[in-house]
Amino acid sequence: MTVDLFIQRRAFSMVGMLITLVCIVVLFSLTMTSMNKAVTGEGSAQDGTVRSFEDKMYLDSIFKSMVAHAGDHRGHYLTPGDMGRAKDMTRNTTANLFSAMVMANYVPCKQLISGNEYSGYVTEMREYDATLYNPQNDVHWDPSFKADLGQLSHTSFAHVPLFGERFDREWQNTMNSAFPLLGNRGPKDGRENPQSYTYGRNGKWGGHLLYGDGHVVFVESFTPDGLAFESNGKRFPDNIFFMDDEPEGGDAIITFTKGMTKDGPQVQFD
Repeated sequence: MTVDLFIQRRAFSMVGMLITLVCIVVLFSLTMTSMNKAVTGEGSAQDGTVRSFEDKMYLDSIFKSMVAHAGDHRGHYLTPGDMGRAKDMTRNTTANLFSAMVMANYVPCKQLISGNEYSGYVTEMREYDATLYNPQNDVHWDPSFKADLGQLSHTSFAHVPLFGERFDREWQNTMNSAFPLLGNRGPKDGRENPQSYTYGRNGKWGGHLLYGDGHVVFVESFTPDGLAFESNGKRFPDNIFFMDDEPEGGDAIITFTKGMTKDGPQVQFD
């Protein structure tokens, strides 16, 4: 009798074993989630993560295609407004720029989406219609490709507006290591705004910038080191998400161009 009681008290119950297994699974899940965030970034732009490395590769690939195009077009990068029989600067929008790159096989739609994309309005275009290409009828891209951050965008990446001095001077193969051409989006006017979709789950902003010489750097400041613009003979830190030098100016800015008029770009942020 005494032996039987001792065995009952020392034995494991089935319920106890199940509870233990559940605890192990939960702890394992939490550990893997933390590791995933640390390694991939999971929607938060951090230097050194897998998804941030993807962005760097994507931007590098886009730049190589730009240089290839420049080699056949007197050093100038692809410009929608220059395509066709007559120049039309109103075509120089973000949607047309990247759609024309896809049509020219310079970049696949997948590589236009950041690995750290956080906005639900930005998604890969999976049914790009390359059969529409008809230069004889002045069709150089699929017009259903969108770049509207308030409704639907098929690209994550911003670029220097194709207008003004910054366009005339920099949108060509200058190898300028001090001027960014493309990069991850930022908040409106380069002001702190954790509500912006350009911020990650960690509540911070960070992104990559592609410079004119092809090098890509990760930055966490809206006024990166080495960037400055001149005004009245003085130099000031250059905010990469604000037109410090007005639409016609030459300072650096990375943004979406939702529309283009003779007076300049209609920029867009989210």
